[in-house]
Amino acid sequence: MRIHFIGIDGISMSALAAIMQNAGHHVSGSDMKQSAMTQRLIEHGADFYYQQKADHIQQAKPDVIVYTAAIKESNEELIAARTSGKPVLERAVFLGQMANDFEKSIAVAGTHGKTSTTALLATVLQALDTDPTALVGGVLPDIGGNVRIGNSEIFLTEACEYVASFLSLHPYIGIILNVGRDHLDFYRDLDHIVATFMQFASQVKSAGLLILNGDDLNCQLIYQHLKQEQSIVTFGISDHCDWVAKDIKYGSGGSTFDACYADLRVPVVLNIPGEHSVMNALATIATCQKLGLDLNTVATALALYRGTRRRFEKRGELRGAILVDDYAHHPVEISTTLQAARDSYNPKRLIAVFQPHTYSRTKTLLPEFAKCFELADQVIITHTYAAREAYDAMADSQVLVDKVAEHHPNVRFIKEYAAAAAYVHSILQPGDLLLTLGAGPVDQVIDLLRAE
Repeated sequence: MRIHFIGIDGISMSALAAIMQNAGHHVSGSDMKQSAMTQRLIEHGADFYYQQKADHIQQAKPDVIVYTAAIKESNEELIAARTSGKPVLERAVFLGQMANDFEKSIAVAGTHGKTSTTALLATVLQALDTDPTALVGGVLPDIGGNVRIGNSEIFLTEACEYVASFLSLHPYIGIILNVGRDHLDFYRDLDHIVATFMQFASQVKSAGLLILNGDDLNCQLIYQHLKQEQSIVTFGISDHCDWVAKDIKYGSGGSTFDACYADLRVPVVLNIPGEHSVMNALATIATCQKLGLDLNTVATALALYRGTRRRFEKRGELRGAILVDDYAHHPVEISTTLQAARDSYNPKRLIAVFQPHTYSRTKTLLPEFAKCFELADQVIITHTYAAREAYDAMADSQVLVDKVAEHHPNVRFIKEYAAAAAYVHSILQPGDLLLTLGAGPVDQVIDLLRAE
């Protein structure tokens, strides 16, 4: 079969293409750029087309066309695909069909933490020789990229809530890490978000398990609504949860704690920072318990995990200061990451360089953004990474800087990465921690610093 991917360079699309290529299908695709992930596909025989043009469909001669939700209906290649007479599937639908071929599919959902938890699970499942197929929304060194192609009944994937795409999944194990306000360019309000997550939760197979953050208020609403209908396990730090982290101690870039369930007590060592990592580890342990894996061996595997690229990734040191990059681009993620930096490294000063991601997110979450940097000693905000959006003067970086300045005494707008790196270089001292934050390429600030 010939399968064409419109937007093939995306982190999920390239993983789906790799799985199809490994299964013996001929893969082609188009995109505006080409990454290492796409290059691997090309090296294995995929056809790649730059940009998106109508004649790519005729050239590729596909039997099936898959497109990402980021592609607009006005896109000429998508229009040509729809008029070709061939099946045209949105990425999430294609992913759902693929997942249905596996007896034990695992879907990791949540407003925050999907990639980190999926990567953690992928590392553990691989270490325990379960031979999973895993799709990770980031580059995970432990699996050599963003996808691992296995030969077992286990299929692991992130379940993205954007445009409700995770409703195409009906997993054996469904995990919800948290539910909060985001993607308000699609969702009406928080009630709409909670209702959509509740629908996802209800789609977990009857023989499977729903794993919920018992400390999250919106997850508690889902629990109350579905507890009579589904098998549910909760995790958290509060005693009312099924899996509870006790005796947590932070330091040296990680933590130790005991994961407790009824009479079970499993000692855990993590080499990744923050309370959120403790929560992700609990969700991982609960998943492995459902799969019947030895939990002491699971704990050993957890200690091996060193993280993915751009998830609290230590990128080196400069003049006695630590340089860390993180993908956080939502106010909750930012405050969580800043807290993890404080807990793990106890820096003399915490300097944050943040790049806003989309004007719509800045506009809809402006009050939250205004207050989320309180744990940073200095805040630098760069130009907005617009992604799929047009410029909006009502929600640009200067608007954000002005709002943050109402709550923080030391925030400044430095538009370009080079200028931001030069400023950081002028103030950096031994004992400082520089943290770059954002879904765009703001980590270039660290690259520029290290190049000096």
